[in-house]
Amino acid sequence: MNVENPRTEDAARPAAEGPTVALACVATVLAMVMFTVPMSTLVTLGQAMGASATDRTWMLSAASIGLGAGLLVSGALADRLGRRTVFVIGAAVQAGFLFGGAVFASSTLFSIARVGQGLGAAALVATSLGLIAQVTPHGHRRTRATGFWGASLGVGILIGPLLAALLGPAAGWRSPYLVIGLLSLGLIVFARVLPANPARHAPAGGRIDYFGAAALIAGPSALLAGLVLGRAGWVRPTVIAFLVVGVLIMAAFVRHERRTEFPLVDISLFTDWQFVTVTVAAFTAGFGVISLTSYTPTLVEQGLHGSALAGSLPLVIWAGVSVLVSLVARHLRGRITPETQLALGLIITGAGLATLAPLYDTSTLLRLIPGFAIAGIGTGLLNAALGAQAVATVPAHHASMGSGVNNTARYLGSGLGVAVVTSTVDPASPQALLRSWTVPVVICAAISVLIGVAIPVYARISRSGAREVAAVR
Repeated sequence: MNVENPRTEDAARPAAEGPTVALACVATVLAMVMFTVPMSTLVTLGQAMGASATDRTWMLSAASIGLGAGLLVSGALADRLGRRTVFVIGAAVQAGFLFGGAVFASSTLFSIARVGQGLGAAALVATSLGLIAQVTPHGHRRTRATGFWGASLGVGILIGPLLAALLGPAAGWRSPYLVIGLLSLGLIVFARVLPANPARHAPAGGRIDYFGAAALIAGPSALLAGLVLGRAGWVRPTVIAFLVVGVLIMAAFVRHERRTEFPLVDISLFTDWQFVTVTVAAFTAGFGVISLTSYTPTLVEQGLHGSALAGSLPLVIWAGVSVLVSLVARHLRGRITPETQLALGLIITGAGLATLAPLYDTSTLLRLIPGFAIAGIGTGLLNAALGAQAVATVPAHHASMGSGVNNTARYLGSGLGVAVVTSTVDPASPQALLRSWTVPVVICAAISVLIGVAIPVYARISRSGAREVAAVR
């Protein structure tokens, strides 16, 4: 039997660390560019395809469905089959559906392609953080690497809307998708620098939980589809059916995972208060700031009469500030607790969002800039902490799964948040849109602040309970 020597693997880590971290961050940037590229051109894209308001909601949210459905499966399979293997598959899937989506001029087919793009991006995001955890030891080097990874989220969000706003009018709406597709193929070429998944990380028997994988794809997909359709009415039979089916599938998944010998997701992790905290924080970030920023370019174009490039400016400000803060925030590690950093991130983000309303007929684009800059500070703190805690709260051999769970929570939150935003704004006229904007702003800001305040309280209670249990033992 050929058993890999742990000392040999550890000795080889420094040589693979730099290229692996760099490629993982580049892949995350491309995944976020893919996710955000329609945001600044949704109005133009919808007009080109003759899309209705509901069609546009699908076009904006479809990638979230793919991400939400694929992150957990990709992360868990990466820990089983090898992170490099799943990374390459994800890059190929993202590229293929980007090229396919650029061919279609139908809103329905475009939305289906966006789901596929989300599935590919899910594999890239989940494996990227897992690969970083694999090649960096605990301590300063991992904190620095996860800080770069957190910053790469903001870089991708910064580039996506700008790329579409600048390249689309000059070369056509298809051009940004073709460029991202070609760059995604480049990830496959450079994947040879990634380390193979160590054999000792594979679970005994190496068996794959196919039922769990199918349920993890079907359950979140049904839930997110119900949330998207809910824009036109939450009591419609189709909406209720999707939501109920999604809940039933996820309940069956949890029951199955508790009983199977080789679970795809370790359900026992949800009894760890630190794991729960970072997962809830990720969900809240998706529900709050990501959902509002997703709709902001449409608000600017239709409500404030700005161009596509102007519509991307608030996102660029928000993402640019978050990148800088993420890079600086890694120095906070060890000075404040992770849950304190998560709480500060959510509270500051919520405070920034709260300043985005009310808007009036006389309001200009500059009215939004301070709020998005403040939200960028909070998001930077969040991204730096989420990346580090997603892998720190799970065993080393479950690093990709930890990343998958965390990012799934983010995009499920985003799906719910986008449904709330699009169902509470009134796009009937510019005046109606500006007046109704206050409702989603208040909801998203309030949830962010409330969860931010609750996290330290929950952490204090959980620590106290853990000490009492330890004392009894």
